Amino acid sequence: MDCDALFHNHGIMVANVHDTSAFHDFIGYEKNKNLNDTLNYYGIRVNDERDKSVYRTNPNFWATRPLTKKMIDWASSDVDKLFKLAEKQLERISSAKKSSAVEKSANYARLARVMDVKSGLVVRGNVGRFIGRGGANIRSLERESGCLIYSEDREKNTWFVFYPNNASLNIVKRRMNPY
Repeated sequence: MDCDALFHNHGIMVANVHDTSAFHDFIGYEKNKNLNDTLNYYGIRVNDERDKSVYRTNPNFWATRPLTKKMIDWASSDVDKLFKLAEKQLERISSAKKSSAVEKSANYARLARVMDVKSGLVVRGNVGRFIGRGGANIRSLERESGCLIYSEDREKNTWFVFYPNNASLNIVKRRMNPY
């Protein structure tokens, strides 16, 4: 959630945001897809600059300063695709779902300002059981805990969680480590 980084690192509060992920949840019914997966779904050429293999050698790739040419090319190519993506999403979404997607976008931006984030969490039990069919268990856990749960690195089975308070985070941690 880029609006989280903008707020916590630079004090910038975003408003009236078209959250492409929130809209995709309502149109594509697929949660937690990366940008290239989402671009592909809408028939938009993917960002060839993206290279997730960098995280294997440098998990804090985006914290590196000064920004490398690779980072600038990756980020600018992402941004370049977002306008076309937003246009395609607005063409496809029904008016009934549009209001829900707009509300979810605003809610994500608000949550990014008020929640803390914990990264590097690992599921110690059965990952498939934690996720559930089509992500059903994660969605249920989000409703129960009030947290937002995202896969950070599927290969390493790491997750990050936006949480409103420690009690909510502990609910998620207990589900990740059931034994």
